[in-house]
Amino acid sequence: MATEIPTRPHAEPPVASGARLDAAVSLPQRLAALVAEGLVDGGPEPVFDRFARVAARAADAPIATVTLVTGQRQYWAGMFGVGQPWADERQTPLSHSFCQHVVANEAPLVIEDARTDPVLCSNLAVSDLDVIAYAGFPIVNVDGLVLGSLCAIDGVARVWEPSQLDALSDIAVLVGNELERRSIGRRLASDARTDALTALPNRRAWDEQLPLALRHAERLGHELSAVIIDIDHFKAHNDRHGHPAGDAALRTIGARWGAQVRDIDVLARMGGEEFGLLLPGCGAGEALAVTERLCRDMPAGLTASAGIASWKLPMSAGELVAAADRELYRAKSEGRDRACVSPSPD
Repeated sequence: MATEIPTRPHAEPPVASGARLDAAVSLPQRLAALVAEGLVDGGPEPVFDRFARVAARAADAPIATVTLVTGQRQYWAGMFGVGQPWADERQTPLSHSFCQHVVANEAPLVIEDARTDPVLCSNLAVSDLDVIAYAGFPIVNVDGLVLGSLCAIDGVARVWEPSQLDALSDIAVLVGNELERRSIGRRLASDARTDALTALPNRRAWDEQLPLALRHAERLGHELSAVIIDIDHFKAHNDRHGHPAGDAALRTIGARWGAQVRDIDVLARMGGEEFGLLLPGCGAGEALAVTERLCRDMPAGLTASAGIASWKLPMSAGELVAAADRELYRAKSEGRDRACVSPSPD
């Protein structure tokens, strides 16, 4: 995580071209990064309100915000001193935004009196929000994309002191560091729930998703099936071809099967050569058809056995998996390379 505070960047004038503004704020990579941060419309977060409060004090300004700019509006992830009704809304359309110019320029914007600026004088923030003096600095994520602005605002014309601008620049960097910290946390959380070999969810993710799927099925009255799939004679395959070949086979299976399941399904590598599949909305017959399709799509020389169980009240998550395990054992005892179902589909 970055800790060094760089020299305050040079301020740029507001962007006169509406087309350039639109293109900058609508940059797909930037919008995707905003979605990934999960902050827009996320509700108040004390850490960002604290950054805004510190910024207001550092700049001796009545208002400060941590502003994220989307393609249509600006959202205040953190704010201090914002009046009503704007404080409850926590957002404005871009017609009321100076921060979009910080995004477009990827540079600070420092304004002493917006009423005399040929570009900003017609911005509705001047008349509707009483934004007269403005000092905004880019909020940059770990990939170098400008997501918004850390800004201080005054309702009267003023000259911003160099020490105030330096402080705002430093706080903007600290906001970026907080975004980086969150990004690292999300990546670590994802890694903890992802199988490194196949990139599928792992056993931990399965154990988390299974009770959620059961609660969802019970609440909505939907069907749910669980499938346990085991690669037949996989140890013998590794002994004959080597573990690198076995790993390659598991990666191929994960890629092929992962491409065939729905977004709402959960396909996980449970460990070794065993996979689990949750099929919301699928009864026994549908689950059998899905499972047989997957088991036909195997690397050359390999087959798979599967056990399928359909949930019904009052089965618990453990009972559902145990039923699927029993069917897997039955499939193996009957000669492997097949799927067995409980209860049997009509």
